Amino acid sequence: MMFNSEPRPLAVAAKISAGGRVMVSKRRFMRRAASCALLAGYALTVLQAGTAAAQQNNSASTSAGDEQPPLQEIVISARRKDERLTDVPVSVTAMSSDFLEKQNIQSFADYATKIPNLTFQYGQGSDGTSVGFSGGRQTTIRGVTGTNTTAYYLNDTPIPETVSPQTLGLERIEVLKGPQGTLFGASSMGGNVRFITKKPSLTNSESSVQVQAGGTDGGSMDVGGNALTNVVITPGKVAMNFAAGAQRDSGYIKRVFPDAGGNPVTRDGQGRQDDFSGMTTLRVQLTEDLEASLTAMGEVSELHGFPAAYVPLPDFKPVSYTVHRDRDVQEYSKDHWGLGSLVLTYNGNGYSVVSSTSYFDRKVRELEDDTEGTNQYFQSGLGINLPNDPALYVIDIVQDKRVTQESRISFDEGTLLPHLSGVAGVFYQEKDVTFRQPPVQVPDFITAGLPQDYQNSDTIPTQEENVAAFGELYYEVVPKLTVTLGLRQYWITQHGDAHVATGVVNPPDGAYAPELNNYQSGLVPKGVVSYKIDDDAMVYASAAKGFRVGGAQAPLPAFCAADLAAIGVSAEKAQRYQPDSLWSYEVGAKDRLADGRLNISVAGFQIDWSQVQQQVQLPQCSYSFLTNAGRAQIRGGELELSGRPFADIPLTLQLGLGYTDAVLQDPGLIPQAPDTRLTQVPRWTGTVSGYYETPINASTDLFVAADYSYTGSVLVPNIGADGFLRRQPFNIVNGNIGVRFGGSTLSVYGKNLFNEHLNYGNLYPSGFVRQQFLPNGTSQSLPMAAVSRPRQIGIQYKVDF
Repeated sequence: MMFNSEPRPLAVAAKISAGGRVMVSKRRFMRRAASCALLAGYALTVLQAGTAAAQQNNSASTSAGDEQPPLQEIVISARRKDERLTDVPVSVTAMSSDFLEKQNIQSFADYATKIPNLTFQYGQGSDGTSVGFSGGRQTTIRGVTGTNTTAYYLNDTPIPETVSPQTLGLERIEVLKGPQGTLFGASSMGGNVRFITKKPSLTNSESSVQVQAGGTDGGSMDVGGNALTNVVITPGKVAMNFAAGAQRDSGYIKRVFPDAGGNPVTRDGQGRQDDFSGMTTLRVQLTEDLEASLTAMGEVSELHGFPAAYVPLPDFKPVSYTVHRDRDVQEYSKDHWGLGSLVLTYNGNGYSVVSSTSYFDRKVRELEDDTEGTNQYFQSGLGINLPNDPALYVIDIVQDKRVTQESRISFDEGTLLPHLSGVAGVFYQEKDVTFRQPPVQVPDFITAGLPQDYQNSDTIPTQEENVAAFGELYYEVVPKLTVTLGLRQYWITQHGDAHVATGVVNPPDGAYAPELNNYQSGLVPKGVVSYKIDDDAMVYASAAKGFRVGGAQAPLPAFCAADLAAIGVSAEKAQRYQPDSLWSYEVGAKDRLADGRLNISVAGFQIDWSQVQQQVQLPQCSYSFLTNAGRAQIRGGELELSGRPFADIPLTLQLGLGYTDAVLQDPGLIPQAPDTRLTQVPRWTGTVSGYYETPINASTDLFVAADYSYTGSVLVPNIGADGFLRRQPFNIVNGNIGVRFGGSTLSVYGKNLFNEHLNYGNLYPSGFVRQQFLPNGTSQSLPMAAVSRPRQIGIQYKVDF
């Protein structure tokens, strides 16, 4: 079973079964790669020239035949200060706002598929509370898979990894590979995804408006628009920016159900997604050295039906986007979040102080249809025949509130001591999460003789307080040779209120969960040695520790005692799981070539992971719990390059390649053979993209952009059965073509041009998985998975003024 998959919130959830995935053949992958021959040819040209770089684009357009200027490097803040990408001894994929715009990257899937050694899957309950669509996405970096292994930040605020801000108003996206616990704390053991928003300009007032319209294959019309403006209120002193956007992506799933007479009724448009986002920042230069920024931003995302389809076994891939259901139950998801922050920055003589205070509030409400599986379970599992096979659905509500405060000081070389620079700070976060399932009345339960007329009702409040002190020192031992030493001390307190779950799936008096308290603390070290060959080239080696917080869980029922005894775990030990940790060892190199037009970044790593948080399924009592056991080793590397390979051709290329060999050396308490491949981890990930722009007359430029992304197959535990299944690889091709004239841009875009139907991860329901009856009289689970959006074609117009 997969590492650190949270227990289901219902008592019945331990009975969930799941499916597996089937690999698309390498022959098919080669056909897809051949279809992208132009891009591949570009990449080979760059490789033959011996050049490479981190992801980014040239922001200036020049005429064909003119010599191109040096590549404008992205500035990142991976070490909590602004630095050139090539000066940071960490493997980082950085996407600038220019790159996001030119490649038409707007959503999570658009950028997540373009990052080497990063993959994702839905349906894993990654926020620990919701098992529906919005709360069920996990991100894996460098093979470190499971809940809370990848941290997500919006500026200086850690946010849930299932929050996906639209790219509107972003300055850049930074993806830091490897443990980042020293500066970014828990949940950064695999890496860190950071969304950095644009700061208002104090000198230039400017605006842009963009509209687009198109269609999804099998759906209807897609429409969207956004506007951004920067207003200088007092030049050099006060400025404000605004960003607002709305997007509707049409539904492409058909839901079929019988009417009262048994005749099939079809509802189109399932999986339709409506997004509304907004952001505003007020920037004030209070004094020559003191600046304040006040930001408010938020997003509303609503799904009319989940973008999901059945993925029958053993192939475990969608064969149809038509979903047959037993009853007319309209599923939905409503995800609303907002963030307010105040950042004060003081720039002194050789040092700077930053104070960031923020408040994050999110509410997710989902309705999930569990009719088929739950009716089947009542009939075959409990011997209860519900007379009318009623509609059985669950409503999940999650409220997540977080207050975060971080203050830090950065000092330049020579401020305290010669050759010494660094950063130090304190961090505080208070998190309050409440999961609730209100009762949903089902009169047939009373008719069947059951004591209640609803399946389940429960409210689970939890609180967490996280306090930390952190710092990193950078000392130049001899010219060009720098040693980095980092340390974070953390103290985490967790509390869960007592609660009682009632309903027919619980004992007659309800399932009582007592109050739970948990405390943990620890040190997270890091060390780096880096050598600057020249101003544009460096090599480095690092060792860093990563950790993930532990927790407490409700006691297992008494009838699970025999199962626990069989694996040597006490009932008391089963109530708590400890932080797990890993050590990551990395070597890497970065350089700028071809007169500054090209960047290259290459890294190799080994990760040793011990006392892994594992979800253990108890075979007789059918409950599961989290505990620490097992050991894994992960080895791999990344190569990233981008830039302009030819001085006289206005062509920009990006290429990224990642390899991960993740092995479960000791399975601990899960049913997997030792020295076998970790689940949910692909061996290969890769992406290649190109952008070409050239004048076609004195006032108009023509541009063409395209990209191809590949994520290899992954193993998936076949829960409820022996062995593993495979999810097929992802092969995604996008492109756009258009013209620029004056301040306007007109383009035609296409996404998923080969109309791939991909399995993004099977959705674990709040009830029971539907069973598929086979000709031999047996049955197997019929899982449902989040699926990729079919081919989209549209037209886009943007004007800058």
